Amino acid sequence: MIHSVLIFNNDGVPRLIKFYTPVDIQTQRLLLHQVHQLVIGRSSVQCSFLTPPPLLQGYDDIKVIYRRYATLYFVFIVDEQESELGILDLIQVFVEVLNTCFENVCELDLVFGWQVLETVLE
Repeated sequence: MIHSVLIFNNDGVPRLIKFYTPVDIQTQRLLLHQVHQLVIGRSSVQCSFLTPPPLLQGYDDIKVIYRRYATLYFVFIVDEQESELGILDLIQVFVEVLNTCFENVCELDLVFGWQVLETVLE
């Protein structure tokens, strides 16, 4: 099950925060900050599968999977029943569809075209 989809830039500014399980706003912000801290320091040759941030350490079945495109990070928080490679492929297809919709998508397209972003995700 996909618990959350996060898209943020290098500075940690969120471009999309979507939770499929109920989480209060304060916890969402803390989780975004912790995930940003995890991925920002990683190089492009490191694995895209992460151990959960401190906020999620109590949940044994949670995985964080991300992919970086230019200045944006696409992060999926999933449970252990999801395939890591399947989620990476899902991220790739998601970005390809956004590229088709926006004709070479960039960060500003996501800011000003958030309705399209939400529609593609759903």
